[in-house]
Amino acid sequence: MSPKELNTKLLEKFPELNDKFNEQTSWQEGISTGSIVVFEDVFMPFIINAVEKNLTDSIKNIFEFVEELISSNDEYAKNVVEVAIIENIGSYDIKDKIAKFLLPESLKSYQASFSDKH
Repeated sequence: MSPKELNTKLLEKFPELNDKFNEQTSWQEGISTGSIVVFEDVFMPFIINAVEKNLTDSIKNIFEFVEELISSNDEYAKNVVEVAIIENIGSYDIKDKIAKFLLPESLKSYQASFSDKH
C-alpha cells in the first residue's frame, strides 16, 4: 500500500479528519504525504480526544481500524500503525487508558513494544 492509498483509506473511514488532514498536509505532499506523519499528526490527536472524552462509538471504530491495518498482510500499513500509533501511545499520560481499547493484534504489538520499558 502506498501513502496515498493508506491516507485515502484513513479519510474514507474518518471523514471528520479531512480538515485537519488538509491543514497538516497542504504544505507537504497532500494526499501522498507519508502516512507515518499523517497518522502521528492527524490520527493520533483524534484518538487521544476520543479516549479522553470517552466517545464510545469513535473509540470502537478507531481501534477496529487500527486492528484491521495491523492484522493486514501489508507491511507498510503495519509499520505505520506500529510506529505512529502503537509506539506513540507510550508518550501519553493516558497510555494505560488507551491500551485497554486495543484489540488482539494491536495489543500484542503494544505489549511487545513496552514490555521491556516498564
